[in-house]
Amino acid sequence: MDSVTSAKLMRGSIGMLGMQWLMCPSTNTKAHAAGMPDGLAAYAIGRLGVMGDCPVDDVIDAAYFLAPDYLRGQIEAGRAVMSPAQGASIYTRICQEWGEDHLDGYEGNARLCELAERIVASASPDGAALFVGWRDRPLPESLPARTMQLIQTMRELGFARHRAAVDASEMTPLDAIMSGPTGAWNARFFGWAEPYPDGEPMRESRKAIEVESNRRHGADFEGLAEEEREQFVELARGAGAHANKRLTPESSAALPS
Repeated sequence: MDSVTSAKLMRGSIGMLGMQWLMCPSTNTKAHAAGMPDGLAAYAIGRLGVMGDCPVDDVIDAAYFLAPDYLRGQIEAGRAVMSPAQGASIYTRICQEWGEDHLDGYEGNARLCELAERIVASASPDGAALFVGWRDRPLPESLPARTMQLIQTMRELGFARHRAAVDASEMTPLDAIMSGPTGAWNARFFGWAEPYPDGEPMRESRKAIEVESNRRHGADFEGLAEEEREQFVELARGAGAHANKRLTPESSAALPS
């Protein structure tokens, strides 16, 4: 399997697993119980907290697709309660716990971890601040937790490559959202104010961005041999299927990413 095909397939399976733990009701419940603010402010100080106590503008730039003024308010609300380092630690622990609950017993964990760690270690950090933040989080010894944290880290890697592809195009972040599968729903969730641009005329341009995203992400898989890429794809799909069998209403993703 070539590297670009690997990247294309992984953006779906890895992205879905990452979305499930980030957006499931139990994540917000655990975050709130740990002293984090409710809703997106927890997300802003948790998922994005891995960037540390940097200028808010840097976090907004890295997140990219959220409306800047809206995200600024959420980051400030989160930082009023705790430091980014504290938020990142809480969210890392919740991610690991989600892995313990949903990937325990998956026979492919060890090999999936091995391959994912190689990809993460060799990937270029250029333009990938959130990936770097998650990459540098200490990994746990527990295999299911380790697998999930690496999946989250790889999700941020794929996100960074997609963000770069959109940024290099003529589309704005809102254009990219509206031309995507969730359109206005995602725009509202990401804090953009109406009226929204019509995404339909931008569909072909969006397809070109997807191709470019996969090309950029494909470079991250060059360190694996062809048969290892194929194995990685199958193991990641298997992890997703295993996790789906263990989903409950409390651990199912409530919102698309």
